[in-house]
Amino acid sequence: MKKILIAILSLSALLTACKKDTKIIDAPGETTIKFDSKAGASEFELNKEFTINNRTYSFNKLRYWVSNLKLIDTKGNKFSVPDSYYLIEETGALAIQDGNYTYPATKREDIKVTGIPNGDYASIEFSIGIEQKYNDNLSLQVGELSQLNGMTNISWMWHTSYIFTAIGGTVKDGTNSKTIKAETGLNTNYKTVTLNLPVNIKVGSQTPTSVLINVDVAKILDGIDLISTPTIGAGQAGLMSQLADNYTKAFSIVSAQ
Repeated sequence: MKKILIAILSLSALLTACKKDTKIIDAPGETTIKFDSKAGASEFELNKEFTINNRTYSFNKLRYWVSNLKLIDTKGNKFSVPDSYYLIEETGALAIQDGNYTYPATKREDIKVTGIPNGDYASIEFSIGIEQKYNDNLSLQVGELSQLNGMTNISWMWHTSYIFTAIGGTVKDGTNSKTIKAETGLNTNYKTVTLNLPVNIKVGSQTPTSVLINVDVAKILDGIDLISTPTIGAGQAGLMSQLADNYTKAFSIVSAQ
């Protein structure tokens, strides 16, 4: 009996020691990234007047592709989010495909990313637009890429390609008023943005995390004279390039938690 008791106590001690030595590996986690549109210090809204660079703007759409999202941990390792092609937008209803289809009014600011390896993350990286592989061949479908959202163009190249960004509405300078349509596209205007988080976030299965990013329309239009050139597309290559560069400066992280 005494030998049996000793054996039980020894086994119990062994199991306890094993438990102490066993590391609990957390499961993958998730985070929500919000792209909050602004016009300077004001909240962005459709069909509302804003003063930007001493001119009065009213917008009826703001749309852009966020693609190839990556989360970068404190050691510099990158987690590439699979199939990460997201259309961020605030727009009224759009008639597309020569009026054969109506794309409904939509407001979409959030991206929810799941399956993130647990760890401490210090920055995020994403691109504005669609890389050449998919931009040159719209038959390749991945993520949210689609020809049914009015973000493709057949007049820029010999074949149909994606519109990377689109902003539209009106601009007034005194009594001079113009309808504006400013778009970017083409492979040369595919841009990548890297933003450092104000604090590291710990991603794991126990605690959902979030990142808030401001997107400033005033910075998108910085140095762009839409009174003299109210339409920007591939025919205005220099202005399109400047507009694409401006988008990379328009993003800033407000918080990470």
